[in-house]
Amino acid sequence: MGYTNVYRYPAGFHGWKEALPQQVEGETSGLRPLVVGDVFPDCRLAVLSGDRDREYLGLPRDAKWLSLSDLNARFVLIQLYNTLCSDCVSETKLLSRFYETVEADPVLSGQLKVIGLGVFDTNQDVVRFRKHYGVAYPLFSDRHGQIFECLGQAQLPLAYLVRAKGDGHWIIELVRRGYFVPDETFLGDLKEAVIRAEGID
Repeated sequence: MGYTNVYRYPAGFHGWKEALPQQVEGETSGLRPLVVGDVFPDCRLAVLSGDRDREYLGLPRDAKWLSLSDLNARFVLIQLYNTLCSDCVSETKLLSRFYETVEADPVLSGQLKVIGLGVFDTNQDVVRFRKHYGVAYPLFSDRHGQIFECLGQAQLPLAYLVRAKGDGHWIIELVRRGYFVPDETFLGDLKEAVIRAEGID
């Protein structure tokens, strides 16, 4: 094919990738992925679905924006998705049903809020997506991926459970990278986080 400088790595491609990932995948931005114990970045998001979402999130009736620091919940489960991602669509359908379970649970109801963040999706994309799939929880837009970039992540879907510190900051308690099923085990994990936080306070 005309290549003159070709080298064979003794351990093969996968060995090369493990030893020198930056040469295989390209240089990264230098941001490390946020993990449990880190502070989740505050973000200002346009409210897209009116009074129903404002009531659920405890916002004033005329609020046009949501900041995490405005929420009076103890915990927030934040799902990051993209409307064109098939795994994201599947996860959103499951989370929409899971949201109803959370709202009916005596430990989690009122303590935990669920929101979704459409990465690289416009407001219109998010509104259409929510209507098409009948998503029960509030969805927002991260049109330019700025929040996603702050998280130092590279794939969707992605979910964070964050806990309010009481000073306007939110601490990451749990991270789910990639597609996951919000099942009874996950429900138990959320309950444990809430109960543990009550012990801290």
